Amino acid sequence: MHLALLIAGMAIVTYATRIGMIAILGRWQVSPSVRQALHYVPIAAFAAIIAPELIERAGRVAMAPDNPRLIAGVAAIIVAAVTRHVLLTIVVGMSALWLLQFLMAR
Repeated sequence: MHLALLIAGMAIVTYATRIGMIAILGRWQVSPSVRQALHYVPIAAFAAIIAPELIERAGRVAMAPDNPRLIAGVAAIIVAAVTRHVLLTIVVGMSALWLLQFLMAR
C-alpha cells in the first residue's frame, strides 16, 4: 500500500509540473529568444545526466586516458558531431566502450 501511495504521489507531482508549463505557455506569448533558448533544454538535461557517468570513476573525477567511459564518450561525441546519425553514434560509442574495457582488463 505504501508503494502504491508513493507511485501515485510521484505521478501527481509529474503531472502537475507538466500541466503547469502547458498552462503557462498556452496563455502567454513567449518571446522568440525564450523559445529559442527552450530548444537547448533537452540537450542540456541529457548532458547533465551523461557527463558524470563519463568523468567519474569510483566516486572520483577520472579525466585520464585510463578511463574507458571517457574515451568512448569522446568517440561517440565526435561521431555524433560528424554524422548526425543516432544509431551509428550508439554503435560506435558502445563498441568503443566494450573494446576498451576488454583491452584495459588485461
